[in-house]
Amino acid sequence: MNSPRPRKHDMASTPPLVQVEGLTHRYPGAGVDALRAVDFRVAEGEVHGLLGPNGAGKSTLLAILTGTLRPDRGQVRVDGLDPRHGRRLRGISAIVPQEYAFYPALSGRENLAFFGGVYGLPRRLYRERLAWCTDICQLGEVLERPARVYSGGLKRRLNLAIALLNRPRILYLDEPTVGIDAHSRQTILGAIRTLREQGTTMIYTSHYMEEVEAICDSLTVINAGQVIASGTLEQMLGRLGITRLYLELSGAADKQAQQALATWQAQWQAPDKVVLEAADSSDIVRILQALAQHGLSARRLRYGISRLEAVYMQLLEDTEAS
Repeated sequence: MNSPRPRKHDMASTPPLVQVEGLTHRYPGAGVDALRAVDFRVAEGEVHGLLGPNGAGKSTLLAILTGTLRPDRGQVRVDGLDPRHGRRLRGISAIVPQEYAFYPALSGRENLAFFGGVYGLPRRLYRERLAWCTDICQLGEVLERPARVYSGGLKRRLNLAIALLNRPRILYLDEPTVGIDAHSRQTILGAIRTLREQGTTMIYTSHYMEEVEAICDSLTVINAGQVIASGTLEQMLGRLGITRLYLELSGAADKQAQQALATWQAQWQAPDKVVLEAADSSDIVRILQALAQHGLSARRLRYGISRLEAVYMQLLEDTEAS
């Protein structure tokens, strides 16, 4: 997660490639809307994070954006086209679904060849795309193996490679790193960064806030089918205004030690675990000095790791309280 931040975009000056206005949808027989008056926009070349708890409406929104579901009300435009009628969009977009979207009995190479045929790629272009997508997804050593024997991480990487065969201008990624090993996660995130540098626009759903903070330019948070926040990553982080310091102490803090840390808005999770608001390194030094005066030290320390998670959780709490 320590890779350099990708280049930034000026959302105000860049025409949106994806624009959603007043989008509302209710499934037949449901008592409430799955989506209600949803608005957001994504500029070309951005990675846009679509966040929300399970059941918030993210999958419904992706289904509408990709043209597989018709909304009840509202307007969606992707590159100026309505997804329901835009055959051309199938030539410039692709989705990496949560489910495995390939044939387990076929090898990785056979799966890619099949989907290359579905895309109608000429043989020479297919060979070029095959080399490119297997390289970016690091699949070269396993192409001849049946997909059913792939690890979960390799299956996720094959899912991504199949979507990339079309060399999409717009890529939808629905939790592409869920439940996989660290190597495959870094491979997929590295691929996303490469695609971003090449100008691919992406809409990315995930529950891993560290990933989102590392790769996304802008965010939309939805809950119970409604947008509760939307803006650039910097704007979203600015809602918090401070940085969290997580400490696991060498021992339990007594009442005097707890009072000594009250200056930093200490939130005690356990007698030896505390979250504090530390604006900079000098705050951290003072906190550690205060602990030392009470015979304590930091056994574990994390600083600034979960800034976006703190914002996200606060947004959800504020929504549920209103």
